[in-house]
Amino acid sequence: MMVRDDWQGKGVGTALMQAAIDLADKWLNLTRLELDVYTDNEPAIKLYTKFGFTIEGTNVNYAFRDGQFVDVYLMARLHDSDR
Repeated sequence: MMVRDDWQGKGVGTALMQAAIDLADKWLNLTRLELDVYTDNEPAIKLYTKFGFTIEGTNVNYAFRDGQFVDVYLMARLHDSDR
């Protein structure tokens, strides 16, 4: 998921993430959601953490961006199906 630069910081990412989690929890009965995020993307990491995602690992030299290799965090959110 991405939010266009001129819409960042206006709650769009939060609304998108809430909609995705509502779909996963209430309609699809998914117990695990996973995502990858660049390790230097602090606003996204903060958003994902707010929704219960935790860092499970790091993929080193995952992508080549702006002339250098960059890492990504592997993040996941586990949902207890008994809730």
